[in-house]
Formats: sequence, C-alpha cells, structure tokens
Amino acid sequence: MMRQRLVWWCMVWLGLVAGKTQAQDMIETRLGYNYLDKFEFTDEWQYLTTDMYLFNAGQFTKVVNELEKGSSKARRRDFVNLESLFISAQLKNAKLFGQEPVVYPLYNFAIEPPNAKKEYVTRISDNIEAIRIIDKLPLAQDERNIDATIDAKLFTSDSREVFFNLIANQLTNISKQGTAQLPLFSLVGEFGNLIRNVAQKKEYKFSSTIRLYEGQNFDTRLHSVRVYVFVPSFAKIPALRTARLAELLSNSPQGFERQKLEAALAFKDYPVLVVANYKSLYKMDALTGSEITTESIEKRRVRIEQAYNSGLVNDDAYKQEKYYVEFLRNFADLKQNLNNYRLNYKNNSPEGNAKTMFAVIQDYKRLKGLAQQRDREFSRNHTYQRIFKNEYQTILSNADAYMETDHNLRSGRELVNTLLDLDQEQDKPFTAAQREYYLNKLYSVELPSQEYLASSLEGEGLTRHVKRLETTQYNETYDKEVTRLRNATPTEENLALRNNLLEKANATKCRSCREEVKKATQLFNQRYQEQQLEKERSRLQELTMQLDRKIIAFLKQDACMENAFKTQFPSNDTLPAHMQRLYEKKGELKAQILELETLMKSPPTEGKLSLYREHSQRLNSLIRLLEQGYTDICAAEKALCDCE
Repeated sequence: MMRQRLVWWCMVWLGLVAGKTQAQDMIETRLGYNYLDKFEFTDEWQYLTTDMYLFNAGQFTKVVNELEKGSSKARRRDFVNLESLFISAQLKNAKLFGQEPVVYPLYNFAIEPPNAKKEYVTRISDNIEAIRIIDKLPLAQDERNIDATIDAKLFTSDSREVFFNLIANQLTNISKQGTAQLPLFSLVGEFGNLIRNVAQKKEYKFSSTIRLYEGQNFDTRLHSVRVYVFVPSFAKIPALRTARLAELLSNSPQGFERQKLEAALAFKDYPVLVVANYKSLYKMDALTGSEITTESIEKRRVRIEQAYNSGLVNDDAYKQEKYYVEFLRNFADLKQNLNNYRLNYKNNSPEGNAKTMFAVIQDYKRLKGLAQQRDREFSRNHTYQRIFKNEYQTILSNADAYMETDHNLRSGRELVNTLLDLDQEQDKPFTAAQREYYLNKLYSVELPSQEYLASSLEGEGLTRHVKRLETTQYNETYDKEVTRLRNATPTEENLALRNNLLEKANATKCRSCREEVKKATQLFNQRYQEQQLEKERSRLQELTMQLDRKIIAFLKQDACMENAFKTQFPSNDTLPAHMQRLYEKKGELKAQILELETLMKSPPTEGKLSLYREHSQRLNSLIRLLEQGYTDICAAEKALCDCE
C-alpha cells in the first residue's frame, strides 16, 4: 500500500521476539539486555534507523552441535546433512510495507559436514560488520512500537524446498504491494543475492539498506538498544554483565564503534545480535538569500509534494513546508522589487522611485508579518519551533541585509517595523513624544500619492495609522491653542501667541497639525493685516492734514531766504562762494517741497499695508530732509533766516 501516505511512529523500538515454539529443539533468540535512552524524543523525530551487530558468529557451531546432540532420537533426522543456517527478520507491524508480511534476509551461513569428532562446523567469516537494515524510515503516528521476529533456521539438503518456498513467498508478497516504492524493491535484489550465494555455497549478508529519504544533515541520536542471544531452546544463558555496556550507550548519543561495543558487551558464550535503533530529526533544506529564486522555490514545492505523496513526510512537516514555500515566495518578490528599485533609482524619477520603494516596503512588511504570524500560530508546535523557526529567521536576516544597502532602504525598514508595532498596539494610548517618534518613522520615506496608497492594503494601513496618530496628537496638543488663536484679537500683544504656536508646529512631525496651525495663523495674519491697514490709513490721513501746514511753513521759509539774498546781495554776480552754495542749497529744498506736495496728492490706490507704510515713510523722510536742510542753512548764516 505504498501509494498511501506513510504514517509516522511516535515512539519506536525495534524488538526481537522468540520464534514459534515447536515440539523439537530449535535455535531461539532471547532478550539479554534492553536499553532505552533518557532523551525526550518529540514528534519531530520522525525517522528510524536500525543497525544490527552480530558478535561471536563462530559460536553458531556450538549452538548447532548442542542442538544435534540434545535432540531426541525421533527428531534427530532433522539434523542430518545440515547445509545452512539462515537468519531473518520480519517487521510485524510496519505499515510502510502494506498488509503483507515482509521478511528481511539477514544472514545465511554454510555448514560443513560432521568432522572426525562428528561435529558440524559453521563456515562464518570473523568480525562481520554491522548491517543497516533501514535508514531514516518514516515513523507511523499510530504505532508506538515496531516489533520484529528474528528467526534462525537450519536447513538440510532435504529441506531445500522449504527454503526456496520461503523465498518465493516473500517475492510474491513484495509483488502484491500495489505501488511499491523502489527501496522496497531492493529486497527483491537481496533475495536474488541470497539464492546466488546459496547455490555457490557462499556466505550471505544483507546489504541493501531500505533508505526512503535521501535528505542530508539529519540530526540523529541513539534511541534504544536490545541485545539478543542465540541459544538452543533447552539451554540456559549466563547472565550478561551490562554495567560497562550501559555506560557506553549513555555516553554515545551519536552512535558507537563496533570494537567498543564488543568490548563493553564482553560476552563470548553464544552468538549475540545487538539491535541499535536511532531516531532522526526532520531537517529541512536550509537556503540562503542568493539561492532563492522562483525556479528554486518551485523545485522545492514539487519535491515536498512528491515526498508527501510517497509518505516520506508526515502531515505536520508537509504543512510547515507549504507555509515555508509561501514565505519564500514573498522573499523572492522582495528581491525582485529591490532590483526594480535600484534600476529606477538610477533613472532619477521621483514618482517612479516612490512607487518602487513602496513596493519594497510592501513585500518586506508581508515577509515580516508572515513570520510573526507563524510565530503566534505555531508557538506550541515542536516541528515549527525546533526546525522551521530558525530558517524563517535566516531568511529575515537576509532580507534585513538587503534593506541595509542604502539610506532609503534603511528608512523603509524602520517604517515597516513601526507599522508592525502599531499593528500590535491598535488600542494602546501613546504619549505626545511617542506619537512624534512613530510619525517620524512613518514619514521617513517619500511615498506615492494618497490615491496610490489607497489601492493596497499596506497603503491603507499606513494611512490609517498616520491618521490615528495625527488626530490624537492634534486633539491633545494643538486644538486648544489653535482655537485660542482663531478667536484672538489681532493685536501686537497676541503676536507672541501666534509665534509660539508656529514655532511649536514647525518642530512637529504631525503634518496635519502643522496644516491646521498654518490655517489658523493665516486667518490671524489676515485679520492683523486688515487692522494694521486701517491704522496706517488713519496715520496717513493725519499726516496729510499736517503736511499742508508743513508745506506752507517751508514755502514761507524759502520766501524769507529769497528776500534776504536779494536784500544783501542785489546782484548774483557779487555772491561770495559760501553764500552761493547756500543759495543752491535753498534751491534744492524748494524742489523737495514741490516733490513733497506732489507725493501728498497721490496716495496708494491698492489696499496694501506695505504700500501705505512705504508712502508714509517717504513723506516723513522728505519732511525730515526739509527740516534738516533749513536748519543747516540757518545755522550757517543766521541773517538768511531773520524774517521777523
């Protein structure tokens, strides 16, 4: 039933139980020692590996001869013409192999005819290395144990039919596996090797490890060990001394060497089979940022689908892999938009830069948000926490490195982190300083128009957070002062209120706050300008009324001086040099009187405060020039000013 998904065994040990008891004496496998490691194997330790070590193989000669001598005469014919000793294992409840029993052929040893001492000799090579019967076999969820029956059978020249019938039955069982996988078909080759070696009277040892998952870098550790002794059914075995063995196993979580195991076992009386079971932790294929492309992600998706359909991963790992593929797609999108951003940045298009930058921000936020979502959703999931979480963090680290390459990207990263913080704190009240901090981060990047932002969830979220922060900031920090300014009388005294509010608004990151302050200030300034304009008009009117008297006084002064010049110097040709200069000065003042009169008669036609102020300033300036001019002439020559 290989088409169905393989289920995983949550706790597995490969045990060996004795074969069926028969009336005749036979070889039995007896449990001599059982070791279970204290390490807590959680669900993600999903694969089983089993190694078998055969020690004292030469002692099978002793077992066979004890059986032959100990058997009753009625059954002694069963031990005539012995040819081989066949050891096999049958996995009784391994769902991997469907409903039909499947036997592993482990060993087959030739037996020599009786020698001069009328004893059989088993022809077995020394130091048979360990055999690995399964490697990283997916464990079934509904099986806490997996048992195996180990059989040691003796075959004579008369029982070849039984031997080959056993092989034929196993090949038939394998053929009944509807969609058997290639690793299971390796057993067909093993039985072929067994037949060939039997025909050639050669020793046979299992060699085709059942390996269903070729993943690399599995974390593997020792789960359990069982020690079995092959003895005649009527024999008593000496007690095993297991202190050294227990010490070796407890200090060897990654496995042990055959020589050390044999030394720790220190048992030579009978053949011994040591079964060592290891569990492997499911380990995903780690990736770096440069390896992640659309093509590599699709290959990973196909690979995990095939593994799942073949039963090589369980539901939980499959689910996590699918989520991780989704995460990788987001990372690939980020890489693509980073490339678009860099290309567009070289073209120096502000609007294009803003849009490509926002695309990067969107992908980076989705990536980080997805990682946070996985953390929350699978906070108690061992597979995620112990296997996948670190890989998520690795990809995030790659993304962070990409976002470090220029100032804008660094600011974009800070913006995303701020948005994620705000997403988690929707109802949390902030202080004014905290709101300023968040707004500073949210405005750290030049973004597209509001219309463009409104077309995406990320843009809507950004706008929503900004509006929330700015509304609260305005209501709590600016509203009262803005209202006060709007209602304030536009006087000189209230200019300080306006100036302080402007200074405060210029320091904030709250753009809508600045805008509201600006509007209130403009209204205040408009009212202030209108008030000042009225004052300036009144001043100009008063000044104009004064000018009539001033001009008359200046004209009288000019007439007085003119008369003094004519009286003192009837002929201009007789003027001394200094008097000539004073006369010219008087002429200049007369021209300024005419200018003042003309200016007085042409007030500003536009209602602008600046024009009225400028007009008044020019009038006052001319008045001062005239007053000073006549004062200077009188000071130089008093006789010119004596008109009384």
